[in-house]
Amino acid sequence: MFPFWNDIAAGSLDALARIHKLAALQSGPPAAVAQTPSEVVYTENKLRLLRYRSENRVHPSPILLVPSIINRYYILDLKPGRSLAGFLVARGYDVWIVDWGVPGPEDRFVTLDEHIDGHLRECVGVVLDETGRNSLTLLGYCIGGVLASIFSALHSETVRNLVTLTTPIDFHDDGLLSLWARREHFPVDRLVEAYGNMPAWLLGASFKLLSPTSDLANTWTLWERLDDPARLDDFRALNRWVEDNVSVAGEAYRKFVVDCYQENLLVQNRMRINGRTVNLGDIRAPLLNVVAQRDHIAPCGSAAVLNELAGSRDATLLSLDGGHIGAIVGRDAVEDFWPRLDAWLAERSA
Repeated sequence: MFPFWNDIAAGSLDALARIHKLAALQSGPPAAVAQTPSEVVYTENKLRLLRYRSENRVHPSPILLVPSIINRYYILDLKPGRSLAGFLVARGYDVWIVDWGVPGPEDRFVTLDEHIDGHLRECVGVVLDETGRNSLTLLGYCIGGVLASIFSALHSETVRNLVTLTTPIDFHDDGLLSLWARREHFPVDRLVEAYGNMPAWLLGASFKLLSPTSDLANTWTLWERLDDPARLDDFRALNRWVEDNVSVAGEAYRKFVVDCYQENLLVQNRMRINGRTVNLGDIRAPLLNVVAQRDHIAPCGSAAVLNELAGSRDATLLSLDGGHIGAIVGRDAVEDFWPRLDAWLAERSA
C-alpha cells in the first residue's frame, strides 16, 4: 500500500539517505511562515491587528481578513507564492488581518460576544479610522467566516463586502463534527468546567479523528516529496499550520458549541450576541460565499445555505473542487480561485 515501506525493508542506499534527510528535517527548524511584510497597528490582550505593507494600493476599500479562532492566522499568509494576503496586496488591495493570539488560563471567561462585538468590532473601527473609510470588506475563513457573518448582520453599515471561505452556517448537517458535537454525545459544560479553556491538544486530536489515517498519509506525502524542494517546502509550511492548534477561551467555546452545533440557533436567526438577535437577513453587503465540494469540516450544504438566508441582493455562491484547506490555499487555489476572488472584489471595491 505504501511503497516507501518496501524501500526501507530492502535497505537500499537511497532509502537510507532519505531517512537521514527526513530525520534532519524533523530535528531542524520549522518551516518559515507568515513572511509577507506587515506592521502591528493595534493590540488588545493576546490579539494583534496587522496591516500588510504595500506601495501599490489601487483599490480604496480595505480588506480585513478574519481567520478562525481555533487555528493560527497565518493560514492566510502561509509562505511566498501560497499567501492569500500577499496575493491581495500584490493586486493593489489594502489588506489587514486579525491575529487572535493564544489564550492563556486567565482568558477562560472571555466570551464569544467579546470576540465578535468587542475585539472584532474594535479591529474594524481601527481599520476605518486609519484608512478614513466608512466601510470595509470582511473576508472570513472557517469559524472566522462565522464571526464575520454575525458581525455583518449586527453592523451592516460598516461592511461593504462579505466574503466567506468554507464557513459552516447550518450546523445540523451530515458531517461527523455535527454528529459528535450534539448535546447527547458531547458534554461541553463538563469539559469547560474541567479544563477552563478548550485545550489545543484535544482540538487537534478531534480533527485527526475525522480522518484517522491522515498522519500516515502525511508521512507518505513527505517521503515522496523529499527530492522535490518546492513541493516539500509547501508541505512543511502547511503541515506546520495543521499541527499548530491553539486553545480556545472556555466561555467562547461553550457558547459556540451550544448555540451553533447543539441548538443550531444561527441558521434559525435565534442566536443572540450582547443581547441582540442575529438575523442573517440583515446582511446587506454583496456576498461571495465559497464552498468546497470535498469539505469534511464545513460540508457544502452547511455553507451554501448562507446565500439563502442573507439579505444581500448581490450574492454569489462559488463551489470549488477540493477540501476545507486545499480549496482555499492549495496549488489549484492559487491558479484558479485567487484570480476569481480578485475579479469579484475589484468590481466591488472602487
